[in-house]
Amino acid sequence: MTSIAFVGMVRVYLGPSRILAGFLLASHLSGGLSLLLLSWPRLWVWPLLLLSGVLLVQGLRHEAWLCSAQSVVRLDLAGDGRVCVFRKNGRRVLGIVLPGCFVAPVMVILRWRPERGGRPRYCIVARDAADPAAHRMLRVLLRHPL
Repeated sequence: MTSIAFVGMVRVYLGPSRILAGFLLASHLSGGLSLLLLSWPRLWVWPLLLLSGVLLVQGLRHEAWLCSAQSVVRLDLAGDGRVCVFRKNGRRVLGIVLPGCFVAPVMVILRWRPERGGRPRYCIVARDAADPAAHRMLRVLLRHPL
């Protein structure tokens, strides 16, 4: 997983992430435990637990393990706020970075919208999913755009 950096541009190749898998697992387990501790009728709790489990598997496959055809495997981010997202199925989507991105040393949550319109989308880049130098350049570019 190497990165290529041009003036004001960063290319990030993504791989599977144990950190993101841990975050997803911890959040879904805590949500499931909260559902069990509520005094709701069991008729409501069990379908919600099942739904939480299905969403956990979908999140792990799509975001953490990159097993889905819609998984993001590469990001090209320009300093002017343009992004090109490459999916595992070979499709490329051009978009614009939106305000509200979360940038931390452990994880980056990129909020973007396709150029042709549509709803805002998110791309989660954990520290162990990308090359350390590329992850650092991505964080710097999102915090201090050109």
